[in-house]
Amino acid sequence: MEHSCVGNMTQLETLSDELSSAIYQLRHGEFVMLHDSADRENEVDMVVAAESISPGQVQVMRTNAGGLLCLALGCDVGDKLGIVNMCDILLSAADRFPILKSLNEENAPYGGRPAFSITVNHRRTFTGVTDRDRALTISELAKIGRIALTNEMGEEMFASDFKAPGHVHLLLESKGSLSERRGHTELSVYLCRLAGIAPAAAICEMLDSKTHNALSVEDAGEYAKIHSIPFLDGQQLVANYLKHKAG
Repeated sequence: MEHSCVGNMTQLETLSDELSSAIYQLRHGEFVMLHDSADRENEVDMVVAAESISPGQVQVMRTNAGGLLCLALGCDVGDKLGIVNMCDILLSAADRFPILKSLNEENAPYGGRPAFSITVNHRRTFTGVTDRDRALTISELAKIGRIALTNEMGEEMFASDFKAPGHVHLLLESKGSLSERRGHTELSVYLCRLAGIAPAAAICEMLDSKTHNALSVEDAGEYAKIHSIPFLDGQQLVANYLKHKAG
């Protein structure tokens, strides 16, 4: 099955127990922990369905994970809302502001083009940075994204309800999904598709306050056990994606 920004994945009959548990948790608004791979960023992210995120979960992510809290969006949602990759924005503005061409990073050191797009706040927020404000921005954007997939009013709804710059970083799934890029953006969006929910996930890297580096996979796994959170290896998701794509 070819993936090109559309469609929920329905082939669930051969999922592992861990992946089935993660899908169940995601559908019910609970956390999942996701490791990309040892030969990529080698980081573990906390992941939760964007539509159901709560202020309390934002607080957990910023205190227990500690990385950059972002909203990963399916490329189909990005297309409907008129959201574009930050690399493209920088290049388009480089004629007027030449420094932007030099600053633009087309290829990250861990591989592939950065997934970053713009930053936004919901128009009902004040500063946009509080737990309540960020939860509102994330959940409302996910809801609008889901609605936009079924009508032609996406850009109008987006412009009406959101403003930029803001405090929620948007990430865009690559057009080829996991065939093209295998970052936390694509992995978390694919997991949402498997779960049959809006292709939008709030993600945040887990950091280590002792080493000042990313939290090790072992320590992240221990955290997952203590808090009864499903822990997924991104390679498992990639294998599942490629299997059904080939079928």
